[in-house]
Amino acid sequence: MYFGISTTMSEVKSQVMYEIIVEDKDGNIIKREKRKGHSVLGNWIKIFESIRSGTTFTPNDTSGSACTISQIVFSGCDMYAPAGDDSYGLVVGTGTTSVDINDHNLASKISHGTGSGQLSYGDSNPYTTGSGLTQSRGVERSFDNNSGGDVTVNEIGLIMKVYDGSSYYNILILRDVISATTVPNGGRLTVKYWITWNP
Repeated sequence: MYFGISTTMSEVKSQVMYEIIVEDKDGNIIKREKRKGHSVLGNWIKIFESIRSGTTFTPNDTSGSACTISQIVFSGCDMYAPAGDDSYGLVVGTGTTSVDINDHNLASKISHGTGSGQLSYGDSNPYTTGSGLTQSRGVERSFDNNSGGDVTVNEIGLIMKVYDGSSYYNILILRDVISATTVPNGGRLTVKYWITWNP
């Protein structure tokens, strides 16, 4: 999956979007919000610069460690984390710290699980729509609340698993702080993150 942004003098040619959907325990939608993201991070910009210039990719991984990646083997890269894996793919958190270009992880990621304050991370799936020149590509994932109490989500992010031919690195490329979103006990949160080209 390749994400890119380009602009002309007055027209945005592509944009980051996200949608959040909350269902109660009976499957009724109690919140749906679709917004433009303001979320492209320095790690993503470094990927572009690396490809543009043929230089080494030097991101910070989700632990904050500086990485030196001499090549990106795209066949080994991934954003579709399987159910139960909260180390990459779409992730959610409780943090409210404003987005910074140098963010390398969520401010306070919610862990996978059924304990207090946790959410059960489902499978990641592709989100694809489009007609003609207008095309959208992204990822969607659902999070079930089996914690016994409400869980409030304030931030979302997308972590790419990057492969250099021998090692894997988890690299945060998108992060947005969203309006406080309460997922009731027994309910489900679905998050979609995508890029639309030529909107």
